[in-house]
Amino acid sequence: MGRAPQVQRWWRRAARPAASGPADTLQAVRTEVAPPPAAGLPGPEEPDRRTGKRVTIIVLVLSGIIGGLWAIGPFVFAGHDDPTAIDSKPVRRAVSAACTQLHADLAALPAGMAPAPRAEAENRAVEALVARVRAVGPDALRHDQPTEQWLGDWESIVAARRQAVREGKRFTTPQGGGAPVNIRMFELIRSGLEQCDVPRQLLVPDPGST
Repeated sequence: MGRAPQVQRWWRRAARPAASGPADTLQAVRTEVAPPPAAGLPGPEEPDRRTGKRVTIIVLVLSGIIGGLWAIGPFVFAGHDDPTAIDSKPVRRAVSAACTQLHADLAALPAGMAPAPRAEAENRAVEALVARVRAVGPDALRHDQPTEQWLGDWESIVAARRQAVREGKRFTTPQGGGAPVNIRMFELIRSGLEQCDVPRQLLVPDPGST
């Protein structure tokens, strides 16, 4: 139970008009003072309506931004070129078909071919892949930046193989960015174009050997 209200009383001397009676008459005045909150009990708290209103406004603004990006995102970012992957649809179709044909061409080589002629036939199969992809046109390749690098890596492999055969040396995979180029090439086709990984027979130390 709460404590009983504290009442403070005091007397003050009030002046009265002379016509009414004696000048020195005491008049009692009683004043009541509200008690302080009981110890340990929290006082009444008024909710901060302004804070709640600000939170509501922020939530509405963020919802509007997210909704707007969801609506216009496909139109804004549809033409964005990912520099880490071959992602243009026309180029990907050409690359996929060319890689499939490369595997077919390599599999069709006669088993009894000598190493040097076989190595050159393999090189020409790679050159056919490069030509098929370039057939999509320079505009399409320009809008898919990694493709030119990927094709250049194929050409560097062919050039290094031919040099190894010509000089009678062992073939070593060319380097690019501090690693063999076939690693970099795989990074560009890792999603959905796994058939374009460089065939193992093109990376053996003795080109044309089986």
